[in-house]
Amino acid sequence: MIEKYKIEWISSIDSKNNQKLAQLSEKMSAYYTTNTVYYSDISDSEFLWTDSSYLTHRKILERARVSETILEIGCGESPILKFNPELMSKYSGIDFSPNIIANNQKRFKEATFKTIENPTEYNYPDGHFDLIFSVFVLEHTVYPKKFLDECIRMLKPGGEIIVLAPSYLDNGFLPSQQFAEGLKSGRELLKKGRLISALRAALYNKLLIPRMCKKLANKIPGFYININPLCFKTQEFKPDVDAVYVVSAKEIEMYMAENKFIQVDNEVDLNEFIRDRKLCFQIFKEIK
Repeated sequence: MIEKYKIEWISSIDSKNNQKLAQLSEKMSAYYTTNTVYYSDISDSEFLWTDSSYLTHRKILERARVSETILEIGCGESPILKFNPELMSKYSGIDFSPNIIANNQKRFKEATFKTIENPTEYNYPDGHFDLIFSVFVLEHTVYPKKFLDECIRMLKPGGEIIVLAPSYLDNGFLPSQQFAEGLKSGRELLKKGRLISALRAALYNKLLIPRMCKKLANKIPGFYININPLCFKTQEFKPDVDAVYVVSAKEIEMYMAENKFIQVDNEVDLNEFIRDRKLCFQIFKEIK
């Protein structure tokens, strides 16, 4: 295996990896604080909040409308408020970019926004929110276990935590794993006559990455992190080239159960929607 394409996924709960994780966390924080292209890209998906066929977003809205206090972690430009302004007075949002947060506060005056200063500690008191949710955010966290711990800490008794993310480990893929120069797919590389690179892409996508996922799936919970995400290797941007947590729905459910949280069953059509799109969509409530 070529060194620069090495698959290096490490456990974020193993103390021997603390230094590497701290360095990656610092780089990711800087990336999200200063990268305007990133926020521009994710804002292109705001239509999902108005698309009734996108069942995960519809379910979050359903829960938000009956909750008294809401926190969105990794809110970006808060598109949920753009299309559902009635949620504003009970909504709080946090993210890394001070500019995005300042713009949000001007735009949605009745809501509350804060900048994330420490990615493992959020500046809210214990038991503060009825609903805490994140939309395609968990996969970008270097410390996913601490992310979940903070959600548990900030949740009111009887509240709900909703996680929406790609389910990488359970489905054998990871877009942020580099296997070629730039962001070209195997098919694109083949069209350009780059046969060796195209073969390497096929090797990674069809064998090496699925094999690594299968291996680590038998070693959960490990909360595995790709410490060399593709976002630091190119100026181009595509969704999830900055994903670092190799998300596993099974792992998350296991950890939440250890903390006395049970996963709420989804409807049949929602489960089919999640499976077809290889998503992790989980709603958790504390076991009484």
